[in-house]
This record gives sequence, C-alpha cells and structure tokens, in this order.
Amino acid sequence: MFSKVPFVGFVLLFIAGILLGGFFFSCEIFSEISSLVLLTIAVISSILCYRFQLKGGTSVSIWFSLICLGAFCRVAAEESRNAIIDSFENSHYTAYEAVIASLPEKRQKTVRFEVEITRVLENELWISMPARGLINIPAHAEQIPRPGDKIVVKGRLERPFLAMNPEQFDYRKYLRNKGILWTDQLRQGSFAVNHASSSAPSLRLWLTGISDWADRRFRENLPDDRSYGLVKAMLLGRRDDLQAEQTDDYIASGSVHILSVSGMHVAIIFLMITTVLGWLKKWRYGKFLYVSMITLLLVFYALATGFSPSVQRAMIMCIVFVLAEVSGRKHYSMNTLGISALLILLFDPSALFDVGFQLSYLAMTGIFLFYEPIYSIFSPANRCTKIIWQISALAFAAQLTTFPLSIFYFHQFPTYFWLVNPFVIAFTNILLPAALVLLLVSFTNLDWLQWLVNQVVDWSAYLTNISASIPKNLPGYLIENVNLGFIETVLLYAVFLMIWVAYEKREYQYLKYGFALTFAFITLSVSTSIQSYLITETISFNIPKHTVGSYKYGNKLYLVSDETFKSDTHAFDFYVKNYAVTREIGETIFISTKPH
Repeated sequence: MFSKVPFVGFVLLFIAGILLGGFFFSCEIFSEISSLVLLTIAVISSILCYRFQLKGGTSVSIWFSLICLGAFCRVAAEESRNAIIDSFENSHYTAYEAVIASLPEKRQKTVRFEVEITRVLENELWISMPARGLINIPAHAEQIPRPGDKIVVKGRLERPFLAMNPEQFDYRKYLRNKGILWTDQLRQGSFAVNHASSSAPSLRLWLTGISDWADRRFRENLPDDRSYGLVKAMLLGRRDDLQAEQTDDYIASGSVHILSVSGMHVAIIFLMITTVLGWLKKWRYGKFLYVSMITLLLVFYALATGFSPSVQRAMIMCIVFVLAEVSGRKHYSMNTLGISALLILLFDPSALFDVGFQLSYLAMTGIFLFYEPIYSIFSPANRCTKIIWQISALAFAAQLTTFPLSIFYFHQFPTYFWLVNPFVIAFTNILLPAALVLLLVSFTNLDWLQWLVNQVVDWSAYLTNISASIPKNLPGYLIENVNLGFIETVLLYAVFLMIWVAYEKREYQYLKYGFALTFAFITLSVSTSIQSYLITETISFNIPKHTVGSYKYGNKLYLVSDETFKSDTHAFDFYVKNYAVTREIGETIFISTKPH
C-alpha cells in the first residue's frame, strides 16, 4: 500500500516511535542515553544490511530506525522539560525576571501573556534560568506590558494545575506539549514593568511586532466589529475580539475551524497565489521565479500571523508541494503530505498532540483521498452548479475524516454542516486573499484602492458571518454530549480506510473488511453503553470554591453541592461535563446543601 507513498509509511513509523517513547519514558524504562544507544544500533544495522544486500533485513532495520528516532526525539524533549522543572523547584528564588513574548490576550478579568523567563533572584543574586511561562495580569492594572518589555515579579512561579477529577481536561499536559511549564497569577503591586529599548530586538519579538502591525491595519480599515473580529481570528489566530454569539454561530454551523489559523487558511491563499502566478512557469527561468514568489508571499502571510506553529506547519506543507510540482517528476499528494509531517515532527515531536495539527492533516488527507470519489458521484453541466458542487465535495471530504476526531475531543456534531460549509468556504476563499491584499495595499498611498479592497473584505466577512448564523435558526442544529471512545474512533478511521482501498483497487474483499470493522464498532459501542448504564459510581469532585459530590445510577447523575455550583456553568463545564458525557448521562439532577 505504501510503495507509491513511502513517506506516509515513514511518518507513521516515526509517530509510533513518539508514542512508544512517551510510554517508556513515563514508565521510567527509557532515558535519553538509552534511546540514543538503541537508535545508534538500529542505524548501524540498517547500514550493514544494505551493505550486504539483505533486502528484507534492510527494510526491517530502517523501520526500526524510524521508530527509535521517534522515541529518541520524544524522550529527549521530555527530559529537557523535566530538567527545567527540577532547576526551578530546587531553587530558593524569591523573584523572577521575564520578557513579554506575545501580544496581550484579553480574558474576562485579566490579560494573558506568554513570557520567556530569563533569570531568578536567589540569595540576592540574579541567576540565569531560562524557561517559558504563562502569566495573567489584572485587566485594570496600572501597567500593562507590551511585547519586548521586561517584567520583574516578586514571588514564585507555579506549575499549571493538575487534572484532579475523572475525564477532566489536563491543562498541565496541554501546556507542557506547547513547551510552557510555568504559570502565574499576578496581583497589583507584585510586579514592575521595564519598557523595552529599541535596540537588538529578538526574532520572536520582531514577528510579534509584525502581527501587531497587521492587527492595527485591520482595525483601521474595518469599522464593523464583527467583520474585524472575524478577520483577526482567521488571519492572526486571535479570537479575543470575537463576540460570544459569533463564536456560537460557527460552532453550530460546524465551521468553527475557520476561526483558528490552520492549514486550510494557508491552502486557500496558496491556491490563489498558484492560480495567479501559474503563467510564470512558461518562462525559461519561470519555475525558479514561481517558487520564489510563492515562498515570499507565504512567508509574508506567516509573518503577519506571528509565525504561529499551525502556520509554520502549513507553510512547510505548501512549499514542499510547490517543489514537488516544479521538479518535473511525478508526485503523489499523500507522499508530499507525509514529507511535511515528518519534517515538522522531527523538530517538534510534541506537535503530534496538538489538536490543530491532527485536524489539519486529517482534513488534507480527506481531501486527497475522498474528494475525487465524492465529486464523481454527480457531474453537473452548469458551470455555476459545478463550482458549488466542487466546494460541497471538498467540504464533505474534509468533514468525513475530521468528524470522528472532533466528536472524540469535543463531543458534539453539527447536523447542517453540509448545508452551510459550502457557502462559508466559498466566502472564505474571497475573504482570506482579500485580507492579505489589504495588508499589502496598506503600503501604498492609493486611497481609492485601499477603499475598494476594504469593501471586498468587509462584505465577504459579512456574508461569511451571515452564512454561519443560519443553522441556529433551524431545529436540531447541534447534536451535543456524543461520546466516542479512543478504540471506537480508531475503528471508524479503519472503516474509512477500507472503503477507500476498495474504491481505489476495485476489490470487493476490502468492503467485507469494512463491514466487519463496522460490526465490531457497533458491538463495542453498544456493549460500552450497556456497561456504562449498569455501573454505579460515587465521585467526590475537587472543584475550587465549591463542594461537589456525585452519585451515578443508570443514566442519571445526582450532584450534591453547595447552592452556588448549579449557577456556575463554567465550573460544571470544565470539571464535570466531560465525566457526564463519557458516562453517557441523560439527566443531571442538582441537590443543593444548605449551610447550617
């Protein structure tokens, strides 16, 4: 199966190594040194097998080498993080200094920043101790720092809080995978801000400054708050200016993914650029110019977003596609996708655990594998109908391969995605390139051109918002509290794979395998539901500011709590809801305890 797309096999083996490395590291079986020794043995074995022309041994040793490489990268990353944690915990520091490394993210009562911790104060001496952290400053504070500012804080950093309840979101693990190991809630008067000098700014701060510049350009040129909030979220990946009902609309329509900068956004801009510049390839040195122009424009877009990890991933993917296209050799899209994933995971194995990374690559996989089969179902003669069907088939293909994972993580499914997504994607295809052009035009002094581009961006954003708001006016627009376990999710993807292989090879036996896997999926789902219904559980939840206990009987959950917990929907959603969904609770009954 992987003979035409070897890099797909390579990246799957590398992923297996990352997962095994994490398991062995958590069990304290592997260390960085032992995994490096194992990798060295595997590589030497590959070289010897190739030297003595042992074809079977060469293949197996290469596979083993890739698994060992993945394990080594994961173990090395985890040991490095543990070393940073140990250095801070073993230090008796009383203050720390950090550099603001991100633009402010507005929260309900605070402003959040990502910081680069540089040194700590121990025994009246400043000691270098680099790490990454996340700090929250009161929104009403007298001093709100800007990127590049230094902040000196009195006190000690804290580890992100642990998941203390069953099925609770593991915030500490989530931040650790992003390389963020420390957090702090600052109080007024506990910190001082030293404004940055203009000399020798770091690369990261320079990128943050470009993103801030792009934000200001959007705010100046888009007076409508909803249009501005949408463009800022889609182009810059920052949702703090989105209105609450606006976000709800995109969740209900199944198009919430467009509110985060992802591979889809880069792909849309990439397709626009390649369409406009495709004629360059006809020149003698046009291919070089073609690749250079596309790379420069993609880098400009990446800079405008602050070079976020999701954009880095998508940019690498698109550049690999362009190089494969102009190389003159026959290439397969899935193979190119595998190359880009392997490059990303080599430098950052923790990217595998990023939901955006998973959804982006699954969406692209769905488009590459299922777009043609879905599109071939219907062949419209009318050009307008054909374009609508192309967009619909694209949306179906991407949704098909992402919905199991979306249900696994978010426990909900939008029922009208098929109706709305074609329109949302169509308007997004106009909005994203137009917003990028808006930034480019802002360098000129052509007021009439700026006004024209502003109108295109404003109207396309307006139409995108209108399209996303349609499902909330229809009955049953969102199926919530859907539980899909890990094994069930894997089985669903196995069914999709068998269906695709049957279509590709035109062999009926793979459909039989698909039916067998479907039967296994149904059997597992039903047995899991029955088992969950029959189990009786008593849980004492650990929830800040609340006292909560629960008793599960059948599909009912009785929550015994203080009077204020029932109205604290945020606490319920964060600490209890996932437990209720995974236990397939149909009714939650609140029982308040009154203080004596």
